[in-house]
Amino acid sequence: MAEPAQQNGRSGAPPETRESRAAEGRTGLPAYLAVTSSWFGGWGMQQVLFPWLVVGVLGASAETTGLTQMSVLLSNLALLLVGGAVADRIEPRRLLTALHLGSALPIGLLLTAVLGGWLSLPVLVGCGVMIGACSAFNVPARDSLLRQVAGDDVARTVTRVTTAQFASQLVGMGVAGAARWIGTPFALVVQICMLASGALVTRRLPRRPARLAAPPSQLSLDEMTIGLRIVWRSELRPVLLLVAGVGLFFMGSYHVVFPLLIRDVYHGSVAQLSVLMGMFPLGTILGSIILLRRGGIRRKGRALALALASGAGFLMIGGAGLPFPGLVLTTFGWGLCGSVFMNMSRTLFQERAPEAERARVLAVNQLGFLGAAPLGSILSGYAVATLGPSHALMALGAAMGLLVLLVSLTTHATRME
Repeated sequence: MAEPAQQNGRSGAPPETRESRAAEGRTGLPAYLAVTSSWFGGWGMQQVLFPWLVVGVLGASAETTGLTQMSVLLSNLALLLVGGAVADRIEPRRLLTALHLGSALPIGLLLTAVLGGWLSLPVLVGCGVMIGACSAFNVPARDSLLRQVAGDDVARTVTRVTTAQFASQLVGMGVAGAARWIGTPFALVVQICMLASGALVTRRLPRRPARLAAPPSQLSLDEMTIGLRIVWRSELRPVLLLVAGVGLFFMGSYHVVFPLLIRDVYHGSVAQLSVLMGMFPLGTILGSIILLRRGGIRRKGRALALALASGAGFLMIGGAGLPFPGLVLTTFGWGLCGSVFMNMSRTLFQERAPEAERARVLAVNQLGFLGAAPLGSILSGYAVATLGPSHALMALGAAMGLLVLLVSLTTHATRME
């Protein structure tokens, strides 16, 4: 016989049985994967189209490219803790519907600028800032539902979601790379459709009543930062440091150094950039499938550190002046390492996030990436200006390797399971 669930006093949710909640989670997984794919398909297009419009169409310098990427990331960073708190206050399905529809608006503005011939750096930055703001609210709201669709199988569900995320991201990058033939305006129309399509399936996600009674307009600083304090006082702190290292040394390599490397060293086009950037998600997809088949990893902390160290090595090899196919292969290897790191870090956060503050704790994981990413974008831009794209890639990889060594020697991160 089903056991009655306790009433949620703060939200006024109706009583439900454990079996009904489990069944809702199982039926909600396909919708969850569809919503994830919609967002990251559009985000994958953004990762290729945005930097190429900066460096390939407007001909920006290395320093300007880094500063442009930084401005986009800052909006996400500034609002991420707010997004986590709002996701704990508002029923996530409503929030995700509004965000998927709203994210199409800045892309529509960018499309109008391209068609009207008034594309400029301020327009690009403005559109990027709006997309970043939408992401700051989207990610915590969606992540807060993962435990409901996962049930007792969190690690495998995280891997499935990671696979869907990077598969859709790869498709988005492929469509963006085809802009050379189908035209940038049509590619932007496809991006709008990808992002907005997620709103069609959000109602099929499992219900999760708001956990806090006060309206979002009454958010306090203490409420917004509680997730950060929980993580910093827990065993997740070294994981957060490594995640921040990824934002500092890896994200700038991907978003800033790669476009400049294609333009200035390999003299390629948006198609070559799409191929190169698509290798990372392709490696992540294959790595996630391998993880699913082997049933996960027990020593998650050790696997996380080894994956980051190996990824740093691939980055250094990629900056050694290889022919373009060699750079493609090293980026694929980097993606294989990324699959282990992303699955392990996400699983560690999901399994240790308290129920009442789940969205805010999960927002801190994303904050780790994005908190250091703006500085990483500037660092990467100036590294390219000083050392050149290839040597900058090697230097950033070496810096990441040193951080992994320091965290591994001074904390218990590698012992986490």
